[in-house]
Amino acid sequence: MNSALQYAVVGTGSVGAVLAQRFSDHHVPALWANTRGPETIDVTELSASITPTTLDAALDADVIILAIPFLKVRELGTTRSDWSGKIVVDATNAFLVPNSEQILGGRLSTEYNAEAFPGAAMVKSFNQTAARQLAEKRPPEFGKRVVFVSSNDSAASATVAGLCADLGFAPIELGRLDEGGTLIQARNALVLRELYELPSALEQNAQSTSTVEHQVSPGTWTIDPIHSSITFSVRHLMVGRVRGRFGDFSGAITVPENGIPSFTATIAVGSVDTGNPDRDEHLRAPDIFGADEFPTATLASVDMHSTGQNDWVLIIDFTLRGITKRLPLPFSFLGVSAGMGHGEVAGFEGAIKLKRSDFGVLTDTPVLAGGGPMLADTVDVTVSVEAVKQPSAPTRSEGGAAPV
Repeated sequence: MNSALQYAVVGTGSVGAVLAQRFSDHHVPALWANTRGPETIDVTELSASITPTTLDAALDADVIILAIPFLKVRELGTTRSDWSGKIVVDATNAFLVPNSEQILGGRLSTEYNAEAFPGAAMVKSFNQTAARQLAEKRPPEFGKRVVFVSSNDSAASATVAGLCADLGFAPIELGRLDEGGTLIQARNALVLRELYELPSALEQNAQSTSTVEHQVSPGTWTIDPIHSSITFSVRHLMVGRVRGRFGDFSGAITVPENGIPSFTATIAVGSVDTGNPDRDEHLRAPDIFGADEFPTATLASVDMHSTGQNDWVLIIDFTLRGITKRLPLPFSFLGVSAGMGHGEVAGFEGAIKLKRSDFGVLTDTPVLAGGGPMLADTVDVTVSVEAVKQPSAPTRSEGGAAPV
């Protein structure tokens, strides 16, 4: 940790709150500010490392993280004429900003923002993933979330990468904004990717395992929704991707003494989140998920077979909008951890391709003028699961009278 530098988070929205929590959890001192004043900032659940302050005081910090709406960045930049000596971290994106192409005029969003901070070293980071993903807390055994860092100033990039490491992330420096930095521009290759750096101990453990049965002890393992995720993406207009996730789901893995483990899950389709409330509301409509009539999607395994040392295929019956299809779900077993005092934890990650037409979703999708559908038929779904071993029910000899 570079204790000589003073850090500040500007913005108390979803991203600002997640970053403040990270600073708090890792006891890295930071100022936290917004335009409404420190009295409006609630730090009762945070550690003493977070100090609410005025906006002016926050802008005096050495490293200033901008977690504010994209269209407010330039307004903030005009509050000072010279930002020399400052590192300004751009955690914003122009994604979904009206008329963004005309506003940017061919520039990357961070290059555009940098013009409002003359003299500062502008660094792009903390912006390639949704706030919910950024907030995820994983036991060390299951790796650290990768965050990307890009800047035209290599020293500033290294400083921010060091901060990312102090906050429990695994930073990867991408070089200049106009080179590697383009990969974390909205809609590009590294945006909304679920990437983790696995510790070498876990990799060694994974190499020594042979089957799920030998590593996952018999019993019931329930999905931990806080440390699990269900995300999806679909091609849009033939050139981009719309990405999202479901925030409300549950499930369990049942491992018998002998035989094949089984897996069940229930997803509340109304919890869909693509980062745009209007689009999310449309996805709940009758012609898409039909959330009022069909509030849940379900998954139930019917078979499982190995395709490699730690790789498997789960054969599932997947039901959406009342329609059930039998599909293969390839997945990897990531190992078992002793957990954090609440039982053993097993990790799994899988991916599945669904055809929306199989489930009657948007059957009348418009065709583009140049050919091709407005929305692709194939939807890529990624499932990352941490499952917690449940305590065994006490036997008759372990206490308690037998039921009468």
